[in-house]
Amino acid sequence: MLCNTGRDDQYSQAGRLNLPLCHRGTAAALAVIVLMAPGSGSAAPTHDVPILKRHVDRERSGATQRPRSEQDQAVVAGWPLYRTARGQEAFNQTMATLQATAGPAPTADRFKGCARLRCKWHLPDIGRDGWLPSGRLWLNANEYMLLVRSPRDGQSNYKRRSRRHMRVFVFHEFHNATRNTDVYDTISSHRGRVFTPFYLSKPRQDADGKHFVVLVQVAPYDVVSRHAANHGNRGPGIEVAKNRDEVLSPLQAKAGVVTAAFIKQAVPRIRVVRHRGTEGLGLLRAYLSYRKSRKNRRMRLPFIKAKRSKLSPARADLHELVRVARKPPRPVKLVQDDLTPPSPILVSEGSYRQAFAARDREHLPFLEASASRSAHHSPADVSGLLRHLAALAQNVRW
Repeated sequence: MLCNTGRDDQYSQAGRLNLPLCHRGTAAALAVIVLMAPGSGSAAPTHDVPILKRHVDRERSGATQRPRSEQDQAVVAGWPLYRTARGQEAFNQTMATLQATAGPAPTADRFKGCARLRCKWHLPDIGRDGWLPSGRLWLNANEYMLLVRSPRDGQSNYKRRSRRHMRVFVFHEFHNATRNTDVYDTISSHRGRVFTPFYLSKPRQDADGKHFVVLVQVAPYDVVSRHAANHGNRGPGIEVAKNRDEVLSPLQAKAGVVTAAFIKQAVPRIRVVRHRGTEGLGLLRAYLSYRKSRKNRRMRLPFIKAKRSKLSPARADLHELVRVARKPPRPVKLVQDDLTPPSPILVSEGSYRQAFAARDREHLPFLEASASRSAHHSPADVSGLLRHLAALAQNVRW
């Protein structure tokens, strides 16, 4: 398990409850309102600026300081603004790759005889430099993986392992106190020796309605790094955007299996393992299921390479790349404890403002925790209530 709490990462400190709980809730609510407000961030359009250069040298005080996902990032001048230049760079490279590989989707006929990808694949080769080719790899007529190169801090020289010294490929998950699953934030926080060469995002929907996940590669697959001491750090790994209590999405499972297949194609003797405990277990089960049930039929997955000549000049508005339309309210469950009725209470995200109108009480957060855990912290007075909320702070969710 790798936690995205680097030394210079601002939200790692907020995760320790250095701020009043109500302020944390207010910040998250304001982020949602700003992102959903019609025309927000459109004062100075960035369309004429190449995607790779957007917000790279910009002052970052307007960025969301404690995001939980990509949708929480502040939009400035029509483009998401990240808290660090590294996160911004990785996001821009992803969007440029998305634009550079735009084109019609393959038809369902291309995947006949390989239902649910249960066959052997011909995948693009990993280069001698240890990098996957950038581009769009279709998994079926409606889903694809976006393969993105984003070298660590512009680094070009890496200490690499020989293939005979590579023993394992490790599945990791984003288990961290901040609960942030933004893949670009996590990449930004892994600045030292502890990192993996691959990072897999949560699914998104592009402007054409197709679903995709992003596989960001930050170093050669055979780079020497520390990420799984229990396996001797003897091989590469992948960080998957998933918290401990979240369900692995089917598209993430497919992309994780394909990534492992890339590595097995380069190093046939390598073992595919989870990190420890239940971390990475869902992906490992998906991989073993594929290995057991795949057919002998071979298929070349459709791949559109991202040409360098198209990456640098790539331009597009955000809504031309991904779906950014306002979504219907998503139910949010409140904690069941002695402060709320015994029956479940569901409120929509659209009713945040009504909830915060009741802020005379100063501490009315949306919480989600188990009733059994809450029972150990029954407040008897105002000070007890504050201690009760502080004890549950790590379970705050939006």
